[in-house]
Amino acid sequence: MKHTLFFLALVTIVTIISCKKDKENTTTTTTPYGINSTDIGGVGDTFRLAIHPVNAGDNAYLLGSASSGQIWDYDSIPFSANIDTTIFLNPASNPDYSFFPTSNLLIPDGSQSSMFLNKSSQKVDLIGIKANMNGTIIKDTLGNPWTVLQFPMQLGSSYTDSGSVSIDTQFDFGSGLAPARVKMKYKLISTIDASGTVKTPTGTYECVRNKRIEYQAFNVYAIVLGQEVSAFSSKDTTYKYDYWSKSKKWNVIEIETNQSDVIKSIGYLLE
Repeated sequence: MKHTLFFLALVTIVTIISCKKDKENTTTTTTPYGINSTDIGGVGDTFRLAIHPVNAGDNAYLLGSASSGQIWDYDSIPFSANIDTTIFLNPASNPDYSFFPTSNLLIPDGSQSSMFLNKSSQKVDLIGIKANMNGTIIKDTLGNPWTVLQFPMQLGSSYTDSGSVSIDTQFDFGSGLAPARVKMKYKLISTIDASGTVKTPTGTYECVRNKRIEYQAFNVYAIVLGQEVSAFSSKDTTYKYDYWSKSKKWNVIEIETNQSDVIKSIGYLLE
């Protein structure tokens, strides 16, 4: 009798566990909307955003809250002839590819200037630059590559990164070519602070919003007797909100603000 009761108890326990497992297996979970490496553009893609300047005191466009489930309506953005174009090319076809052999994406910036990038499943790094400075071509790799995007981009993810480059070259400071040094520094604070749907003049898209603060410092030095003598310097800080959508593989809305979140310009993806 004891063995029989033990067997029945065991069967009962196994049945309860099995039912519990079956119940657990039928439960579905929702994966948060996010952008991965495969969800953004690659070689051969071109993205064009029409950028509309916003006048001081114009409250037609609002940022909304930093949270999930947001609904943004930017359908009324007027068309602007100010077009910001990003083109992705294959760096292997560029004459300078041997200088940046680890790059797999190239963004030309006009006037013989280019950014050489490396895109992986985890991030997109700026690894080198080529720039035309008043007719002088400078190029170099970044000693510390600058991570411009990090994946996955989903609500709550954030990172801070910086990069720098120092290039020895020559410039004409007024009396012929002379030794010079160009130094550039970058820093980025990136946070995916909101998610939801956004309506633009070209459609309605599910998206995540990337809040970005970008610092850039640029310095040119004349080298006199081995010492750096400042010839030119500039600093710039940009505050942005980019709305990324899988369906378009790019940011469908791009908003630039001041430090107090007052909107300075708002743009939308044309195609």
